[in-house]
Amino acid sequence: MLDPLDPLAYELCFPGGLTGETEISCPHCKTLLTLPVNYPNGEESYQCCKCQGGFVVDWASGQVAT
Repeated sequence: MLDPLDPLAYELCFPGGLTGETEISCPHCKTLLTLPVNYPNGEESYQCCKCQGGFVVDWASGQVAT
């Protein structure tokens, strides 16, 4: 069982919360992107470096919207 005080538990619940970055697939072209996570409990906008498609990631819910 994972100790709730273990930093790994926080990283699993809030991707990028400790490391400051995480990987997401672009919802347009499916390219794997390494994204900075500035607000692990909020929303951030990004643009794919391959297809230039824009998208929003809600880190709190783990949802990606175009």
